[in-house]
Amino acid sequence: MGKQLKSADILGEIAEEETTDVVVAASPTESDAAEIDMLKEQAEASAIGKPSPYQADLRAKLRDKTHLNFAAVPSFVVRAFDELRSNAKAGGMNRREYLYHLLRKEGADIPPYKEMDGRKL
Repeated sequence: MGKQLKSADILGEIAEEETTDVVVAASPTESDAAEIDMLKEQAEASAIGKPSPYQADLRAKLRDKTHLNFAAVPSFVVRAFDELRSNAKAGGMNRREYLYHLLRKEGADIPPYKEMDGRKL
């Protein structure tokens, strides 16, 4: 029987066979730039009136709702939350917006509150 090759031997041989040719891309000519601009304009025109994938995904996420209740929270915790929110309240944040703000601050993937208005999607 012949010698069995290990996968490392096969991969090593393949790596030795590969060449490292450097390909230099040609700079685009004016006609190429004009064609790219035309294609870009066509793509933008065809996208008018169509929801973006981001908005479609956000719309789907906003439809799936559930209740988040904080029943029987001690009064001092509520007061502390409201005290922290007092600075944000001057900026026009309500309790829900402030909760979202705190979650974003901790790294939650929550879009800006203005984007979450389902009536605008």
